[in-house]
Parts: sequence; C-alpha cells; structure tokens
Amino acid sequence: MVKLTDEIKESLTGTKVFFLATSSKDSRPNVVPIGAFKLLDDETALISDQFFSKTIKNLKENPQVAVSWWGSKGGFQLKGPVTIHTSGAIFEQDVAWVKTIRADLMPKSAVVMKITDVYQLKPGADAGKKLL
Repeated sequence: MVKLTDEIKESLTGTKVFFLATSSKDSRPNVVPIGAFKLLDDETALISDQFFSKTIKNLKENPQVAVSWWGSKGGFQLKGPVTIHTSGAIFEQDVAWVKTIRADLMPKSAVVMKITDVYQLKPGADAGKKLL
C-alpha cells in the first residue's frame, strides 16, 4: 500500500465530484460520478454506494478500481482493490457519515478501497505519471 502525501490529501478539499471506474469480468468498462468519497486514513478510502447498479455488479466480479478527481487544488487518480461491506462497523460508519451529508440517503453498501497506486492528472509533461 502507499501513503498519500499532504498535497494529494489537500487536493481533495472542496472537490465535490469524483469518478469511479470499474470493469466487468469480461473487461466492459463503467465510470460513474460519485459524491460520497472520503479518506479513512492515508492508505484507505471509503466510497458510499447509494445508487450503484452496474458498478456494484462489476465490483463483485472484479474488485480493481480507479478513482479520479479534479478540483480547485488539482487532481489525482488512485487505483486499488476494494471490499464491499453491507453490515458491520464499516457499514454503520458509512451510514452515519452519509446521514450528515443528506439525511434522506441510505447507503446500500460501503466500498473500502486499499490504495495501491497514485497517478498525476495535472496537465503537462508529467500527466499520467505514477507518483506512488
């Protein structure tokens, strides 16, 4: 696993939409916008599932994902495997967090990503460069 730098963590501040890329077992890609994404620690992220359909099917078939964002403080791409939680402490933490954002939403699952790779999204010569 990798440890995110302060620059990467700071770039998340104020970002409202993230993009989650998945792929089915037969390599059919899917990308969805997500609003409920946060770091649990420097190596782990939480993605809250309220509306996933093709996405959750893909995650069950192929747990490898990529998450990208671009905001006022730049952007990065994270890659790594996920686990899906529909009960237990992680799921309950997800439900409590989402209720602070929008009380009318109820997560179907908590998707926990172990971050294994980080890539640069900033335009220029280093665009796409693996950083961690």
